[in-house]
Amino acid sequence: MDYIIGVDGGGTGCRVAVAKRAGPMLGQAKGGAANIATNLVSARANILGAVEQAFENAGISPEKIAASAAVLGLAGANLGDFSTQLLATLPFAKSDIISDAETTLVGAIGEADGIIGALGTGSVYGRRENGVFTQLGGWGFRLGDDGSGARLGRDMLHRAILAFDNILPHSPLTREIIEEFQGSPRALIEQARSFTPKDFGAFAPRIVGAAKAGDENAEAIMAQHTEIVRKSLDAVGFEPGKAFSMLGGLGPVFLERLPARYKKAARTPIGNALDGALTLARQLSGTS
Repeated sequence: MDYIIGVDGGGTGCRVAVAKRAGPMLGQAKGGAANIATNLVSARANILGAVEQAFENAGISPEKIAASAAVLGLAGANLGDFSTQLLATLPFAKSDIISDAETTLVGAIGEADGIIGALGTGSVYGRRENGVFTQLGGWGFRLGDDGSGARLGRDMLHRAILAFDNILPHSPLTREIIEEFQGSPRALIEQARSFTPKDFGAFAPRIVGAAKAGDENAEAIMAQHTEIVRKSLDAVGFEPGKAFSMLGGLGPVFLERLPARYKKAARTPIGNALDGALTLARQLSGTS
């Protein structure tokens, strides 16, 4: 096994890196959504397409893929038997599928004990204590992923409908949303039937911006999820003296809203989830 492969896959997209087994990163590529609990078939196609592209970008023959070791840190890996199904179809000489929370933690804090919160399209938390990894959350969009872009978007669309029905007061953002869907919840509800977490998550930047501008509905949603984020960090084992990082597109956003003790304890990540996947792939390549 001359080469190792790291994969970071989430609800919005996946990233792949290829490196020499005992050398530097040689090439990277991006692909489509890779949450295996959302759509296993398309996630597999997106991941393997990005792997081939990473090898091409590195100037390495794709034939070498079959002789490589790969670690895939994927959203949805902790749910059902999706990991087992995917693992059986992967073309690598040696491979492992783990939660994206674990690769994120390894990338962010290295070998230290500590915790991370990763909030993007989905959300998950992780802790390493005496070498043992523990995950909190990451239960998926339907019944979990509080603080994620997908949940923020879903909650805002719901709030826009409540405002339309005069159950809650309108705000600029809820009015904008209703107008974008032909001025009635009917079109919104019909389109939302086919929404993926990525589609809901597309509303997150507007919600964050509107909350900063004083939009009361956006602020209500952000405040609600901030409290859940805080409680999640405490539940996973936050301690001011241990390594702690907030990652993902929304991690820094929520960190700014948390009490001072969290902000003071937060460290700049030393790497990202892709770095973590490569580190673990390097370890995997050296095992029998």
